Amino acid sequence: MALPLTALLMNVLLPILIMVGLGAVMNRRGRIQIDSLNQLTIYLLVPSFLFQQVSTSKLTWNDIVEITWGSGLPVLFLGGLLLLVYWLRKYPSSTTSALLLGGLVYNAGNFGLPVTQLFYQSYPGLFGRDPDDGVAIQAMVIMLSNIAVWLVGYVVIAWGKGQGLRGLFGFFKLPMIYTVIAAFIVRENSLSLPAFILEPIKMLSAATVPVMLLTLGAQLARNARWPEWRLIAPTMAVKLLLLPALTAVMAWGLGLWPWPGAQLTIAAAAPTAVNTLIISLELEGDSRTAADCVFWTTIGSFVTVTGVLMWLAHTGGF
Repeated sequence: MALPLTALLMNVLLPILIMVGLGAVMNRRGRIQIDSLNQLTIYLLVPSFLFQQVSTSKLTWNDIVEITWGSGLPVLFLGGLLLLVYWLRKYPSSTTSALLLGGLVYNAGNFGLPVTQLFYQSYPGLFGRDPDDGVAIQAMVIMLSNIAVWLVGYVVIAWGKGQGLRGLFGFFKLPMIYTVIAAFIVRENSLSLPAFILEPIKMLSAATVPVMLLTLGAQLARNARWPEWRLIAPTMAVKLLLLPALTAVMAWGLGLWPWPGAQLTIAAAAPTAVNTLIISLELEGDSRTAADCVFWTTIGSFVTVTGVLMWLAHTGGF
């Protein structure tokens, strides 16, 4: 299916840019409290979204295993390679941890999710799949990404600060893992929740994308600055080019192409997760480098994600 560039920009990326821009304007005017939005997102919106998507998902356990392998193997391979490079260059451990997360942990939620929703809604039938199938896979990627960014992220940055594994315990204070377990229990046992519980979950889930986009814009506006390109440019290349390319190649090699490999490639093309900055601030890591990774990969992603979407749409995944 051929997608004109203008249609792709107007239907998929422009709505996201407008929401991000509104968040940035609100932050500049001092009308938005980023810390409050972060707490709202972490403790209410993302758990509600994950519960809604996982509990109603039609993905089989084989699908979930494939998604885990398809999204996890490229990250593990590049992680080992980057760790060796940074060690040979004798980067400080705090900077190494920020660059590792900046190059490998992608924004599956407040960037990848709206891109996925708008892409498949605008062009249904792509890859011969229902539009909801792409969102279901992205929900699983969000689940894996949340586990990675809060579990692995805590450990990596705590290691960079010389704190060992103490940061690991912060992960278990968060609701994500418990929400996912509860959602699988509901799904596997075909449980029906009462309306007074289910309806608030649905409303919070529906609010997740717009609030996350506004938060992303506010965070970008707060952390905008000219970076140290010696560090950031290679990280941008890894995050925006190498990781999605490797994801596509490994998905093909694992027999996951075109589905779910195409959607995993879209997910991998997203910029650095904002949560990497939140963790860096909380653990007093190299937050300046983390902020630069988030800001500049987000700016660059509007070019690279457009390229990935056009390539997949024009080729139909083949």
